[in-house]
Amino acid sequence: MTEPNPTRILILGATGYIGGSILTHLINHPIADILSITALVRKPYQASILKDAGVIPLLFKDLDDYETIYDAARDVDVVIAAASARHEGSAKACLAGLSERSRTTGQSTHYVHTSGASMIGDWSVTGTRVDEKTYSDISDNVFELEKLFEREEAGWSPVRSVNQFVVESGERLGVRTYIVVPPLIFGPGTGSFTLGFGQVHMIAQASLKRKHAVMVGAGSGVWSRIHILDLTSLYFLLTQAILEQKSDPPSGKTGYYFAENGASSWKSISEKIGEVGKKIGAFGGSEVGSMSLGEAKEEFGYGSERDAEGVVGSSARIMADKARQLLAWSPTRGEGEFLEEIEDVVTAMFQQGEAE
Repeated sequence: MTEPNPTRILILGATGYIGGSILTHLINHPIADILSITALVRKPYQASILKDAGVIPLLFKDLDDYETIYDAARDVDVVIAAASARHEGSAKACLAGLSERSRTTGQSTHYVHTSGASMIGDWSVTGTRVDEKTYSDISDNVFELEKLFEREEAGWSPVRSVNQFVVESGERLGVRTYIVVPPLIFGPGTGSFTLGFGQVHMIAQASLKRKHAVMVGAGSGVWSRIHILDLTSLYFLLTQAILEQKSDPPSGKTGYYFAENGASSWKSISEKIGEVGKKIGAFGGSEVGSMSLGEAKEEFGYGSERDAEGVVGSSARIMADKARQLLAWSPTRGEGEFLEEIEDVVTAMFQQGEAE
């Protein structure tokens, strides 16, 4: 009896924080025995490391390398894209390649796109729009919500624009699309190339530079959060549901999957940074100072004050109802682990600075 052909999966972003952690989850699970996993990488040494782990590496220039991405997607059944929430060109190449594979094989193809909770973020610092609602991926029509926000704030969010492009192109090309929406992610990554550097690291670094904790504006914005291991568990369960084909997980306009396990205000994060900084001798006290949006733009390297506000000052509250109800997803790392992460990050950064 011949063995069935393995399901072919392509991962974009395999050398990054999210993509690398997803890849580790997949190759360490027994499901890897029925998969053929390909990853696009830029450097030969990355290809060598992944090849040793049982992954098929493909070298490409970057996310603008349309032909290479298209050819890679044309050869697989599922693409998990975790390289950029804002890059329409790479999404276009993946969807076109998957569509061609579906046309030639007669089999369904699937595109899992990594987005971000800034898609529903408000403007808490400037007060342009203050939104205290927690959005659900089941009770709220997320696709139409994005359209509404885009009409009111045209051109601001490339994250929303790419989400809309993915959904509409997938429907037109016959590719099933799924959009995973992480909020603030914490915890060390499990990939081969990076542990990750997120909003907590950014604020901790700015605080250590000033020798006191800081926040943007009054720190009133609230973001949902998720541990990287709980997030990769969601990706795995979604991928497993796609592969099993027992009951098709929602896709297209209803294929948005939020990820969260609790929420924190920017002020509370900075207060914890101040507490830890005082305890380890990095700060003279635990008080929290304020940064203007202009200062945040320069400090964090954003192109505009609005970009800075969207990432380290806004509110983005989401509820992951779909994954919990339909995928039996059960995140286990919450407030306690998040506070431990802040302590670990501040302590490690301070010790590194002392050693230099």
